[in-house]
Amino acid sequence: MKKTIFLVSLFGALLIAGCNEKNLIGQIDGTWHLQKYTVNGADRTYWFDTTHAGFSWTFQNGDKFSQYWQSIKMYTLYTLDTVAHFDTTSHAFVIDSITTSIARVPTGYTSSVQGDWYLTNGNQFLETRDSVYGNLLYQIIDHSKSSLHLLYGNQDYYLTK
Repeated sequence: MKKTIFLVSLFGALLIAGCNEKNLIGQIDGTWHLQKYTVNGADRTYWFDTTHAGFSWTFQNGDKFSQYWQSIKMYTLYTLDTVAHFDTTSHAFVIDSITTSIARVPTGYTSSVQGDWYLTNGNQFLETRDSVYGNLLYQIIDHSKSSLHLLYGNQDYYLTK
């Protein structure tokens, strides 16, 4: 009798844990945008927004994720302007002057990371795997259908749908 009660309670606990995981995956699936970013409790959202403009993090089908953002790179352009005239007596072009111009031009480009994700440690951690950053383990501090708070080391990510 004790064995039957133990097995029934174990089966019930596993069933509830499985339902909780499916519910959590359902809440996490979707596209998230950064609302706030902190390092050691200090707000660094402005810094993150300048290096990861338009950041979005999409979780799909409970196993795939992708991150997209815009970055800006500065390029230096050099131009050479030459002033010349044609000398009719020698029948040759003569260079009068050469002017060099330098301009710094900002250029935007899209960066992306794609990989796999899954829940670990009793659904308290979200682990990502990709070819850029490798394995990263985020602690799930708080979650709902419209907000997600992840902690990675001393970095807090406050995300909203």
